[in-house]
Amino acid sequence: MNGYTFHLTYDFKTGLRDKSLMLMNYLFPLAFLAMAGLFMAQINPFFTELMVPGMVVFAVMSSALLNLSSTMITEREAGIYRSYRVNGVRAVSLVTIPVAGHLIHAFLVSVIITVLSILVFGGTAPVHWGWFFLVFILVSLSLSTFGLLIGIVSPSQRAGLLFAQGFYIPSVVLSGIMVPQDMIPENLNFLVSLLPATHGIRGFEAFAMESSVSTYAGAVSLAVLAASILVNLVLCLKLFQWEDKSEVKPKRFMALIACVPFILSIVI
Repeated sequence: MNGYTFHLTYDFKTGLRDKSLMLMNYLFPLAFLAMAGLFMAQINPFFTELMVPGMVVFAVMSSALLNLSSTMITEREAGIYRSYRVNGVRAVSLVTIPVAGHLIHAFLVSVIITVLSILVFGGTAPVHWGWFFLVFILVSLSLSTFGLLIGIVSPSQRAGLLFAQGFYIPSVVLSGIMVPQDMIPENLNFLVSLLPATHGIRGFEAFAMESSVSTYAGAVSLAVLAASILVNLVLCLKLFQWEDKSEVKPKRFMALIACVPFILSIVI
């Protein structure tokens, strides 16, 4: 087993052993699914149609924005990355391994959510499972690289939490997780289109669920997610910090480039 595979295996096992990581990766999304399945279906009759893609995106987003960012900051502040650098670990490994580990956890919890949503809460099953898997991969990688970028550019845990919550809370309310996107006021369309979760929901609805969302809108959303993955990875590698240094602070504003694919989606 080479060093990269060993590190990835260790990262995955840590996600299962650490109580806080286990909470955000699995327990919190499943608890939210139970509450939403018991109450939202009675309040919103359209919720069963949104349940599978909505709860999958919610689970992926919770672990990506709230877990990856805080873990990145904690390990940098503890001097772990400085030790890695001394021992010859490359920055590309420290960027891609958390993303790969998150993808595995997200896949496992999404399988559980999908099965429970369909069999227990009467959620609508995807029509095209291949498209469902493809959209899941794109939205997971987009959100995980975005969460990682937040952790890289945040100077402290408090700042990282504020940045992550700044995207997390609007995504839960406006991206289509809880209510259909066509019920969201038009004056919020600009804000809605800046959220990665929005494009994930559109992709699911256009290609996997065969809803009223056009295939053109779905294709644009998938292209935006793919572009955001590439942009986020480049920014993560460019801005990666082995330790907290004042001279890298001006470069943190480069992270705003991550918004460019989503702004272009509004123009398109």
